[in-house]
Amino acid sequence: MGVAPNTSVDRLHARLVGVLRASGDPDRAEKEKAYQKSAWGHWGVSMPKMDAVIRETLKGVAEEGMLLDLSERLWSSPVWDLKIAAARILAGSLCRPSASIWRFVLRRMSDLDGWAVADNLANVGARCIIDDPRRLDKVETWVESRHLWTRRAALVFTLPWTKPGRDPERMLSWAARLAPDREWFIQKAIGWWLRELSKHDPARVRGFLTDHGAALKGFARREATKYLPEEEAPASPPG
Repeated sequence: MGVAPNTSVDRLHARLVGVLRASGDPDRAEKEKAYQKSAWGHWGVSMPKMDAVIRETLKGVAEEGMLLDLSERLWSSPVWDLKIAAARILAGSLCRPSASIWRFVLRRMSDLDGWAVADNLANVGARCIIDDPRRLDKVETWVESRHLWTRRAALVFTLPWTKPGRDPERMLSWAARLAPDREWFIQKAIGWWLRELSKHDPARVRGFLTDHGAALKGFARREATKYLPEEEAPASPPG
C-alpha cells in the first residue's frame, strides 16, 4: 500500500529501511561485500527487490524535496544497500534533475569506493549534466583527481555523449589524458566509453586508437574494439 503525500520523511525513511532490511539475504550480503571489497554494511537486497520496495514505498510521494531529504538520510547510513537505494530514488522518474540534486551528487563523490555505488550515482549525475551541460566544466576537473572513482566518473557520468546527436570530442580528450593511467577501473572505463561510441561512430574510435591505443592496456583495447569489424580495428601494438 502506498503512503499519503503528507507522510513525514521520518516515517517514510523508517518504513523503507525496515522493508529493505527484511528483504535482505545474508548469503548474498556476504558475497557482495567480498566482491565489492566494501567497508560498508551489506544486507544483500537484490536490485529487482530493491526497485519493487522503492516503488511501493514511494507510491503517492511526488515532492522532490521530500525525496531528496530521504535520499540524504539513506546515503548517510553506512550500509551499501541504502546508498544504492538513495541513488536509485534520485535517478528515477519521480525526481527531475535539478541544482539541488547536482549538489547532492558533488557532495557524495568522495564517498565512492566501488563500481556499483559509483555507477548508480552516475545515473543521477548524467541526468543533471544533460539538463545543464555547463556542468561538464566541473566534470572535466575530475580527470586530474587523485581519487580513483572521481577520475573514473569523468567518463562514466558522460556515457550519454557516446550516443548520436552529442559531440564526444571533449570526452575523447579526457580519455586521451587518462590513457596512461594504469588503474584497472580507469582502463575499463576508457574501453567501455569507446565501445559505446563505436556503435554509431566507429571512425572516431579507430582514430582514437590509432593516436592513443598504444597507451592502453590490452583488455581496454579489446573492449574498445568489441563492435568494430576485425578488418577495421587498428592493429594492437606489440608487447
